Amino acid sequence: ALHLSQDAAKNSCTALLDAELGAGRSHLAFARRHRSPFGLIEFSVVQSCARALVGLSRLNSTMRSLPTVATSAWQRAVASSRQPTLRAEARLLPRPLAPGPAPQRRCQGDDARAHAILHATVGGKVRQHSTGIVVDGTSRHASPICELPPQGSEANWVRRVASTTIPTSFGPLHMVAFQSHMGDILAVVNGIGDGHSVPVRVHDACLTGEVFGSLKCDCGQQLQLALAMQVKTKLGVVIYMPQEGRGIGLANKIAAYYMQEEHGMDTVDANLALGLPAEMRDYSVLGRVMEELGVRSLLLMTNNPFKVKELRAAGVLVAGTLPLVVAPVAASTQKYLETKRKRMQHDLPPASCAPGACPAALEGPAWDLLCSLRSEIEAHSRSAGPFTVLSFATSLDGFIADSRTTPGGEQEQCPVALSGEESMTLTHHLRGAVDAILVGVGTVLADDPLLSVRREGAGSSPQPIVLDSHLRLPPEARLLRSEGSGGRAPTVVLCVRPEDGGDAEREARAAALRSAGAVLVECRAEEGTGRVCLEDAWRQLEQLGVRSLMVEGGAEVIAALLRKRDTKLVDRLVVTQASAILGRGVSWASQSRPSLLEAHGFALGRDMILAAKF
Repeated sequence: ALHLSQDAAKNSCTALLDAELGAGRSHLAFARRHRSPFGLIEFSVVQSCARALVGLSRLNSTMRSLPTVATSAWQRAVASSRQPTLRAEARLLPRPLAPGPAPQRRCQGDDARAHAILHATVGGKVRQHSTGIVVDGTSRHASPICELPPQGSEANWVRRVASTTIPTSFGPLHMVAFQSHMGDILAVVNGIGDGHSVPVRVHDACLTGEVFGSLKCDCGQQLQLALAMQVKTKLGVVIYMPQEGRGIGLANKIAAYYMQEEHGMDTVDANLALGLPAEMRDYSVLGRVMEELGVRSLLLMTNNPFKVKELRAAGVLVAGTLPLVVAPVAASTQKYLETKRKRMQHDLPPASCAPGACPAALEGPAWDLLCSLRSEIEAHSRSAGPFTVLSFATSLDGFIADSRTTPGGEQEQCPVALSGEESMTLTHHLRGAVDAILVGVGTVLADDPLLSVRREGAGSSPQPIVLDSHLRLPPEARLLRSEGSGGRAPTVVLCVRPEDGGDAEREARAAALRSAGAVLVECRAEEGTGRVCLEDAWRQLEQLGVRSLMVEGGAEVIAALLRKRDTKLVDRLVVTQASAILGRGVSWASQSRPSLLEAHGFALGRDMILAAKF
């Protein structure tokens, strides 16, 4: 290349600039179609312009031959990529990170540029071959090279580059490589039969799950399962797409993980908080890929209806689907699967009904109860307020806690273990089935509970909520200092809205709780008692996005909810009747007489479980 004439070099660079500007227009069209933030559009176009010339910056004589407009475009692109303000923005989370300057090293793109230069200098004697480059009739099969999209090509382009068979832990795998407007696509072909109803897994890249074994998703497990099934039957294709993080890219995916861990968001809300769509994947070229592979119709290995719709829109004949369900290996994986099921309509079983999720201790009626509760929660209307499960353990003589007399002669509540191991397992699975868990401040002062899920496979820990009318919750409470399994949202404190702004002492307590990480939600006071109005509190929780709620006590909260039979704040009752007699303690008995529907009981270990509807 260093010996090229100036005219040839000038023609080559002009062709490259046109090609890269065409790629820039493709980025712009793609971004507009998916409503990407303007910053991502701007930098995609700038980066394409910069790539056109930065890769050839070593050719000083060539640069002097460039047209003035091309030189100015290159200078503007490089200057823009070095602005200090962009580096400052990259350090601020949560924001999508802007691409940096193009790396100064020989890479795949340099080979493509070398081919363009070669094509310009040998008088058009170079032509493309399916497995490489042909120069003067000689095919160089051992060195296939990348191709640039032709000038004036469509925004969505794809072409076959090379194929080979490589040895793997699955056995020999035949791989076909494609280039496209979105990057390199790899097809692993295990067999297509007659081309009809071929099992096909369209898999999007997940570096964190497939390489580093991340437990935040099931991507690696799904890829391994799809390959194992296809290799065993010698039939099927895996299409590996370069769309990390549902299309937002690796860096933005890590930024979304930050939002999930630090702010308790799920994967959908984390993307939205970053100014990114929940879904940015593009399958528009797969119709041509399937045609190239000889696949006439397919059975899509997926649980995602979005993929089915997009492939059909791309001209792919999807004859049906093959579920690809894997058992969650950790609470964080299960939380992600639940988000995909609830927020992205994936065809997945509820967490408690997933394969391998049922512990031996809960087989039978306890498991049926859990599955029934999950189904009711899913069917519950958002407008009706949180679906509420009132659950507690009681002794045979009706006490939920022990009591003792203080030196001052006052009665003081003290915790006592009532439930057996099997009943405790059920309680933890109930916690994992709901969004949030509520207790009164008296329970926190007496027990200092964690209210977390501490059984493997029971689900993620729910968001803690404390009913604390007058802010008696101590900032050092374990609820505020510990994280539940799989991470969870901050503790919500439901308190009475102060009149006239409140006094200095209350403001100091509120400030201390906020400093400890609590979220204070002020509610209307109930007439006559001055305590939090439960109806208003439930409305506030609904506005916070709490769809399901488990109430575990204490006695005053249980009695207050049972008195609200007219407003029906409680949907389900689950009571553990322990095989113990305390003789004294804190009673949960209420003067109200709520009507129970479909009440039934069953033995669980040494205890009895009573379940009913209100």
